[in-house]
Amino acid sequence: MEWLGGKIKYLIKENNSSIVKLAEKTGVSRQTVTDWIKGQVPKGNHLINLCKIFNVNPDFFFSKDFDNSISVPVHRTRRTAKVTSAMQKDALEMARTYEVLFKNDANSSVLPVVRVHNRTDEIAKKIAKELRKRAGLSQDIPPDYEHTFSLLAYLGIKVIFRYFPEKIKAYAYYTKIHGHRIVFVNNSTNIIDLIFPILHEAVHAIRDEIKINDGFDAEEENFCDKVASYIQFPDEYVHIVYDFINGLPVGVQVNKLKTFGKKYGHALFGIVKQIKTIDPDFNLKIGGADSNFKKGFHTIGDIIFIGNDPRDYVAKISTLSPLFTSIILNQIDSITNRKLGEMLGIESVLDTKAVKDELIKLKSMAS
Repeated sequence: MEWLGGKIKYLIKENNSSIVKLAEKTGVSRQTVTDWIKGQVPKGNHLINLCKIFNVNPDFFFSKDFDNSISVPVHRTRRTAKVTSAMQKDALEMARTYEVLFKNDANSSVLPVVRVHNRTDEIAKKIAKELRKRAGLSQDIPPDYEHTFSLLAYLGIKVIFRYFPEKIKAYAYYTKIHGHRIVFVNNSTNIIDLIFPILHEAVHAIRDEIKINDGFDAEEENFCDKVASYIQFPDEYVHIVYDFINGLPVGVQVNKLKTFGKKYGHALFGIVKQIKTIDPDFNLKIGGADSNFKKGFHTIGDIIFIGNDPRDYVAKISTLSPLFTSIILNQIDSITNRKLGEMLGIESVLDTKAVKDELIKLKSMAS
């Protein structure tokens, strides 16, 4: 699938419009529209606006090699990175690696959909509270990465750990393959950078994977952000942290935040953002401190491949990604070593045959 930005230029001409007028209607700059024409993929709400303005379907802007068995990957990019056609293409190619695997497995169930009439702050907190309960979080503290992945398993979401190609500038991305809801996780991601985007995608899943052609918009994106934020940082925890640091010198505040972050496994930026929801005047600058703080945490890849031991690796992925591991186990006898290495993304890290042997042992123990 390829983004065909040149079609915007065609539609502008057909409708006797201009780049300037289109920019005004979509609420973006002229340069942004030019970037779309040159190949940058518009964000979901902008694509919706384009479709409404020109009265076309989203598929109009993509090449016709689109495979309906795999949905268009949804990206939450790193920092200010933009979604490009090259990124979408690489993400789709990665997803295609698993097409046969998921096609051969009929179990694609997911938690019943959560529908709300008003996307209010109160509703966001209510959903967050329920999901925290399902993740096994009995106390008012942030979830660690293990609780986060257990929530995805509860929701019926399969998790696939891979090192992403350079063009896929994302911590994780969400897609759907033959009805299975999948989150691809970039092994290069620091675990405290990973929790929020994973929670965000979990909320999208229970919101019935709102698609572009179903009216995906900025308000929905913001609502999912709110729910994810309340899952990670419940009000009680935010107030505890704020009460503890309020009034202290700036340097002491930063050090105390580091103490909380280290104990509960979260970045400084996230908790500062939530504190601002209860005190808009709170304006602690923690950019450099946050970057240095993260250096004390492992990437998810470091955790999965610690010791480079096939047995430890299988134990780890079966814990963090039980649903995907189960599908692998169900078809392990028909998966070649080469294909297994490709699907697990371990070719250059572990002995694939040794990993397959460990998976076979796990299957026999479960029988």
